[in-house]
Amino acid sequence: MSRSLVACAIDAGTTTIIRAKSSGPSSIEMTSCRTIGYGLDALGGPKRKKAASRLSDALTEWADEPLSLCISPSAIMTLPAWFPAGSTKAQREVLGRIEAGYFLSNVDEWIWHTMPLAPEPDQPADLEQQMMMFYAAEPVSSFAEEMGRRCRLGMHGLHIEPVVRLTAGTSEPMAVLELEEKYAAFFVSRGGRAEYFRYWPVKNASEREFFAITELGASQVEKVQVTGLAADTATMRRIAAGTPRTLEPLGLPPQVSSTGKTRGCISSTGIVRAASTALMALSPPG
Repeated sequence: MSRSLVACAIDAGTTTIIRAKSSGPSSIEMTSCRTIGYGLDALGGPKRKKAASRLSDALTEWADEPLSLCISPSAIMTLPAWFPAGSTKAQREVLGRIEAGYFLSNVDEWIWHTMPLAPEPDQPADLEQQMMMFYAAEPVSSFAEEMGRRCRLGMHGLHIEPVVRLTAGTSEPMAVLELEEKYAAFFVSRGGRAEYFRYWPVKNASEREFFAITELGASQVEKVQVTGLAADTATMRRIAAGTPRTLEPLGLPPQVSSTGKTRGCISSTGIVRAASTALMALSPPG
């Protein structure tokens, strides 16, 4: 039986909203898409009431369907951590808060998510490595709380794990270079888990491109898919000149199809993140 949901990808300046339905065990079809010119900056600024109202009105059009939120803050912090293998979500919440207490001075002002990493060859069987990813609680918490009152809010978190999960059920690696204004990240995933993950805060384009060229130069992958709001043509050209890797934009994966009604989205980065979130929400756990 086909299931449907709404996925919302929110970055600093825009929000991409898609409606998707399952078209197979691990595939979806986008049936509607729109981009709204309000994002996290507006939700946390002087126009927060107008921005929240505009986004709420758009999302409550499908209030009877589950809603998944995908958040892309301008900056995050990361911390590798080891958890007991097979720990439940509730147990990871408790352990994560303990780790956050060592890492942050004001724990309640932050949100964190844990993303399981691929096991290493010599990894103890009773432990599982997770990547903890932190970002400021506001304005995300207030907006999610509002949406929880008006919609059937389901999974919500950072966009990174849904993109990593695009390789679920495959044995081929996928290398992704993500370029944002305040950070750069590079990861290689296979089978739905990151085998390699690096994140680096940056102050300017030079630092961003240095990170990219250094990481790609050390990697063994041949093809790298590039995404992010700072991944413009000129930047990709400069990075390509400094590395032997083949670069191409990260597009919709083969598991995602679309109808003609999806032409209303202007942000390819937002579309990929929203579609990845919908695919993760509608696919079997893995």
